[in-house]
Amino acid sequence: MSITPFNLFCPYQIAWMNDPAGMAFAEKSRRIGFTYADAFKETIDRVGSTPAINFDAWYSATDMSAAEEYVGYCADFAKMVGAVGKVMDGELEVSNEKDEAVKISVMRIVFESGLKITAGSSNPNFFRSKGGSVRLDELAFHRDGRAMFKAAHASARFWGFPLRAWSSHHGPGSYFNGLIKQVRAGKLKASLHRVTILDAVEQGIVERVRMRKERLAEIPAVDLGYRREWLETLRAECPDEDVWNEEFMCVPSTDAGSFLDYELLRGCEVNNLSMWQLPTSATPWPTDRQLFVGVDVALRRDLTVITVLEKVGDVFWTRLIHVMHKAKWSEQEAVIDRIMGQSSVRRLCLDKTGIGEVPAERLKDKWHHRFEGVHFTGPVKIDLAMPLRRLFEDKKIRIPDDDELREDLHSLRKYVTASGNTRFEVDESDTDGHGDRFWSLTLSYHAADDNKLPVPPPRRRKPVGW
Repeated sequence: MSITPFNLFCPYQIAWMNDPAGMAFAEKSRRIGFTYADAFKETIDRVGSTPAINFDAWYSATDMSAAEEYVGYCADFAKMVGAVGKVMDGELEVSNEKDEAVKISVMRIVFESGLKITAGSSNPNFFRSKGGSVRLDELAFHRDGRAMFKAAHASARFWGFPLRAWSSHHGPGSYFNGLIKQVRAGKLKASLHRVTILDAVEQGIVERVRMRKERLAEIPAVDLGYRREWLETLRAECPDEDVWNEEFMCVPSTDAGSFLDYELLRGCEVNNLSMWQLPTSATPWPTDRQLFVGVDVALRRDLTVITVLEKVGDVFWTRLIHVMHKAKWSEQEAVIDRIMGQSSVRRLCLDKTGIGEVPAERLKDKWHHRFEGVHFTGPVKIDLAMPLRRLFEDKKIRIPDDDELREDLHSLRKYVTASGNTRFEVDESDTDGHGDRFWSLTLSYHAADDNKLPVPPPRRRKPVGW
């Protein structure tokens, strides 16, 4: 049965209910009414003595409270159209992995036609030996998304019944996100809906929220100021960009794979941290400090970042983060010389990989034992990154509460290759740099570590068979 618009639903909900595809997925913002609309569709299709379809429906959620809510919606919609819908709870006997008979809790609504909608929690055995329409709610959050989808797919698609799965995201590694990627790449035949909170607001969700909260008889007229204020309040109450993106903007959270997650970073952030300016002859830095400098060098594409840490007891305080973009080496060297001219600077470490090799030689000749060039290789990056992570874990570093710095530090991902090698990569969607602030910070801490082993130069290997 095709659903026509009326004031209960927004256009994206109507599009979901009217989708003719055999299999459909929706990646969506939280709380925008997909479950509500789906319950309406499944109910309307089964009410009356001559329903639009002749098969049952099976709905699975992450827990029984969601299953009860879905059946409650169905009962409300049946009552709304004057239909009979008898709700009952009970148990369903299924076979477990050992082929043993077990019982699982379910909620069920039975219509006048004898057709049923049965709702249960996340258990793949719920679908075994069943057939009909299948609905998977918040699939990304099911305990075993692959097992759930595998069981649900045969129950629905073998006999041509519709299969629907909708969810907000739960990290890039969820099985749901893998399915979405396959559909986008054309490797999995299904229709795909994507509704962010911005899409939902544009299509009227705020007016429907307002109608319910204020108990209005009709949908209020669109008030762009009210929409903007509502959306800004929702955004302001999210703790960080990552939460906002995953919960409301259909972007899988990157925090799970981040080398330095947001919790670690925020645990070391200081509001209004006292940061310094570059030293001048008129305003030199204090001489009674222990300062350590790290420089990640770039000339064209990436950022050159100079980070200065001050060691106070066993805690390292960030005093300077100086960013230069597309600066000539002469300009960068002049800034480094100003910093190294301060007697409180104990050591400076600089990335001498590639374009940094010649500048490193010049700086070594000039500043001698107070300078160290570091050649970045895979093993060296691990030797640099792991001590910095431990510093954050022990809360022995203080960084400013700064969005650009936070996202750059968060952008680094640690991967283990199929051959067992570890490498670091940067998620460039997180940052305006390429992890430059991260590597500058690691180098400044490396400069401060008196107990560190010297970073070895890259090993020259003989060709195989030499």
